[in-house]
Amino acid sequence: MVRVISISDEVYAELSRMKNGKSFTQLLKSMIERCENKGDPKAILEFLDSHEPLSDEDAEEMLAEVEKGRKRTLPRRLDFE
Repeated sequence: MVRVISISDEVYAELSRMKNGKSFTQLLKSMIERCENKGDPKAILEFLDSHEPLSDEDAEEMLAEVEKGRKRTLPRRLDFE
């Protein structure tokens, strides 16, 4: 089965440089296999700390997406009066 994902042009360019003849699937699979403690928040933060910090624009975009996700998952308040 094939899935379609969206990534920024910046991330696409970086992944393209990293793949060295591999498919994107092969590249991502090898990156995932090398990742230890998948889903561990501490490991995720360590991974992020080992890379360049987000630009202010990217950070704001990420926060906006998180807020959108929060708004979609909040239950609606029901008034029974």
